[in-house]
Amino acid sequence: MARKGSKRGKFLTIRKRILVIAIFATLVPSLLLGWITYYQTYELLRVKAVQELEGGLERARRGVDTWFQEKFDGLRVFSSSFVLVENLTRHLQKPANGRREEVAAERLAERQISEFLKLVQDQLPHYHRFVVLDRSSNIIAQFPRLMRPTGFESGWIDRMSPDRTLISGHLSGSEAATPSVSLGVPIVAASGEDLGLLAAEIPLSKLVGILEFSSDPESELLLARSSGEILLSSLSWKHASAGDDVVGYRTEQTSAPLMLERYANYRGVDVVSRSVALTQIPWQLVIERPYRSVFAEVDRLRDIALLLTLILLTGFGLLAYLVSQSILLPLSSLTLAAAAVAEGNLSVQLESDNQDELGFTISVFNDMVGRLRLGRERLEKISITDSLTGLYNRKQIMDSLALQFSRYRRGGLRFSILMVDIDHFKQINDRQGHLAGDAALQQIGTVFRNVLRNTDVAGRYGGEEFLIILEQAGERQALETAERIRSVTEKSELDFQGELISFSVSIGIATVTEDGRDTPDAMIQRADRCLYTAKQRGRNQVIAADLKLPEKGLDWPDKKFELMK
Repeated sequence: MARKGSKRGKFLTIRKRILVIAIFATLVPSLLLGWITYYQTYELLRVKAVQELEGGLERARRGVDTWFQEKFDGLRVFSSSFVLVENLTRHLQKPANGRREEVAAERLAERQISEFLKLVQDQLPHYHRFVVLDRSSNIIAQFPRLMRPTGFESGWIDRMSPDRTLISGHLSGSEAATPSVSLGVPIVAASGEDLGLLAAEIPLSKLVGILEFSSDPESELLLARSSGEILLSSLSWKHASAGDDVVGYRTEQTSAPLMLERYANYRGVDVVSRSVALTQIPWQLVIERPYRSVFAEVDRLRDIALLLTLILLTGFGLLAYLVSQSILLPLSSLTLAAAAVAEGNLSVQLESDNQDELGFTISVFNDMVGRLRLGRERLEKISITDSLTGLYNRKQIMDSLALQFSRYRRGGLRFSILMVDIDHFKQINDRQGHLAGDAALQQIGTVFRNVLRNTDVAGRYGGEEFLIILEQAGERQALETAERIRSVTEKSELDFQGELISFSVSIGIATVTEDGRDTPDAMIQRADRCLYTAKQRGRNQVIAADLKLPEKGLDWPDKKFELMK
């Protein structure tokens, strides 16, 4: 039982608990924010794509309907011709007893109708075939003479649309590169009776121009049967005929508002589509666009969000590990944690010259990261400063020391640190009160700002103790700066509520060693020992560790420093 409890205790260490909490605290918000951003961007692009595809479909539908209406109007003009109506009337008057004169008149009517159709063909060469049918769908005359069905079976009168037109769903000439469709209008006698039907075959290739005009460069417009069989494509100039290929759409899906159907088209390309039924013929117009051209940005955003989540998870996991180490090994682990915090994880920036949706979606993402980074910078600015002295707080000064060590290891630029402590600070608090002690801390912060260089860094290490980092400063320069701080502090007086308060400081100095094996902990310990020695020897002194100076030393009349061997 004891062994079991010890294993459980080892598993639930503070370090691991902090690590688990950090992982969940990073992973859950990141995934939630990433999913919300992904979903909103996906919806925005989807709705936009639907609107654009619907616009192309509507243009194509109007164009196709107008095209068919023009063809019907042309047929109506010829169907009302006196020659056609008169000869068809004469032909339908069947001879009662088969007399030769009446049979000859019937054949004459057929020839005149055929000649009339030839004249119409000459005026309308894009019509492939003209046919005149009687009420029983029997062919009376045609030009040119072709041995294939017209597509209009018996009973065509009952199948006419309200505008008295007929379109054959049966495509003739399917063996050709582009099939033809049969259109028909009734031939009406003067009495209003339907005598027959004037039908014409028109090649569907004439519709390709309308499909090309109605589609954008990224889309393909298809004319297809309701079953999905492809008849025409707006990219027929680019791709071979689809043949027996079919469209992969489902009418109930693509007709729903703001819905996109996704499938692999007849060329194997992953596409999204919308479709609309034509009003005059039982066919569908389908517009397809490659999926990547529509949702490329949202997929890229998803990948970036996953990568960013992984980076944040790794960073916060490392930070949690360092924080736990700082609890177990306070000083050393705190230094490592400060270095990790200084690295940051919100530096992701995307660059793009695109001015389309893709570029818009990228600028939104950069703005979001910028706002997060700005809020974090404001929070960090508040969190790194000691509110009383205006100097760095302990965490930030330790981060600065770790950064200084990193620069030293890269470039070899030596530096020094000063450990500064206000002498008899407790007596100031006891005699004049804590407000006087606070004023003394503020006064020493002002002294540091007046004496130190812009490149030097000072921070409140704890209580009345301060840590100063002198960048690119050797032993002699560190000793000069420390003595100047000690001298200025000694000469300055604090005016607190009409009472002048004098105080001094003791300073310990440590310079980074040249062997490259020095650490922040070791350096602080050396400076701390020098500070402790200065206090033992009477305070208001500067003590330097292992300092090598010329024989003449420093020439100050009131110098108060020593070298500690």
